[in-house]
Amino acid sequence: MSDYILFPLDQWKVSWNSEVGQSWAVNEQTSASGKRRALTNQTLPAWVFTLEFPKLTSEESDKLLAFFSRVRGTLLPFFYKDAEHYKCTGVTLPKNTDGSYQLVAWMHGRQEPVYYADKLTVYVDGVAQGESTYKLDNGAIVFTTAPASTAKVTADYEYWWRVVFNDTTLNITQVFENLFTASFGLKVVR
Repeated sequence: MSDYILFPLDQWKVSWNSEVGQSWAVNEQTSASGKRRALTNQTLPAWVFTLEFPKLTSEESDKLLAFFSRVRGTLLPFFYKDAEHYKCTGVTLPKNTDGSYQLVAWMHGRQEPVYYADKLTVYVDGVAQGESTYKLDNGAIVFTTAPASTAKVTADYEYWWRVVFNDTTLNITQVFENLFTASFGLKVVR
């Protein structure tokens, strides 16, 4: 999938004290009588992964800086595979109005759309399908021959989050010869 920009560092290099944050944009008004009115226009929460890479080599640090330049800071979205939230097994895929089946992930009780996945195996009524019988298009499974309308389509896959850097600046700290650290946020975009 050459059209996709993938985060270049191994997700297993992230420190255990990395964080995941959730937020909602809520507009709130309180009337003179004290009555509260609140509204949000979000259907899904905003997620931010705060990552710390405690042990990067000189080569990895250069690779990260080059990647940051490639995506021009916060400008271009890319895909990041998180060390904790990345794998789905036996997920029943919802059917889109165009007849395709959407890959999804469960994140702390919320179903999220997935736009890129690898290590994908698709099943129709429990039978694994050959890779030539479908294609992955922006997170949707499109079959060359549609399964029966009553068929149950499930899949196993590892998914990547569509993100941008949370800040326009990236700082890498050298702590020893050929040893660097970096800490930054990645914001999920849809």
